[in-house]
Amino acid sequence: MDRRGPAVVMDRRIPIVGLSMGERCLQGALGHYLARVLRLRAGDVFTAFDPQSGREGDARTVRVERGSVVVRIAELRQGAAIVRRGLTWVQAIAKGDKCDAIVRDATELGATHVVVAATQRSVVRLDAPRAAARTARWARIAEQAARQCGRSDAPLVEFPADWSEALARADAAHARFCLWEGATVPLAQPLFESLARGADLAFACGPEGGLDEAEVALARAHGWRAVSLGPRLLRTETIAAAVLGAVEIWSRWFEDATE
Repeated sequence: MDRRGPAVVMDRRIPIVGLSMGERCLQGALGHYLARVLRLRAGDVFTAFDPQSGREGDARTVRVERGSVVVRIAELRQGAAIVRRGLTWVQAIAKGDKCDAIVRDATELGATHVVVAATQRSVVRLDAPRAAARTARWARIAEQAARQCGRSDAPLVEFPADWSEALARADAAHARFCLWEGATVPLAQPLFESLARGADLAFACGPEGGLDEAEVALARAHGWRAVSLGPRLLRTETIAAAVLGAVEIWSRWFEDATE
């Protein structure tokens, strides 16, 4: 028996590829998410959007069945254009499931590209098959996180061969910051200036033991700036949320200031 009370209007955006007016049965991973995670019931309303066409429309739940949800989509409209800066996060592979959390946080906080790489002090070493399996897992996590937070697309997740190749994946970014506890330049000022001019951003973060000096020197040779987050030593799985959270907050401040 459903004791949730009256059906509600949800402040939620749900991506549906090939969006069209009328009734549609949503199954698979999306149907499971709507039925089991959001616990939709008949009458609940949300905004459906098509990440490919940019169109959106109000959707009302008609009925919920085992693993599927039938919705009725009203007249479509063109959604507001979302301009997102390029935002790359390069992460040295960490132990356990830490990279799962890092990929999830980076997705929710607007990263467009996540690159995981082995470094000198990385404890985890993966052969090619295990690396491919882990990359596929991270891609699924990114897709799920994008859907949950209402993003229209998930970031590209890659696991290149080594640190040098990982750094090269962010060559297109105008402002590149290597986060290193040995740096003397604080991140705050150059980050603020980069956000003010709307630059694409990239950040590189070491594993539990940090980056060694040769890896930082290599980053500098690739055009990265070594910067510090301050006197506190953060865990590697905390840094992405801290830095990208600041980027998200200040990016929105600049957007509001220019309107």
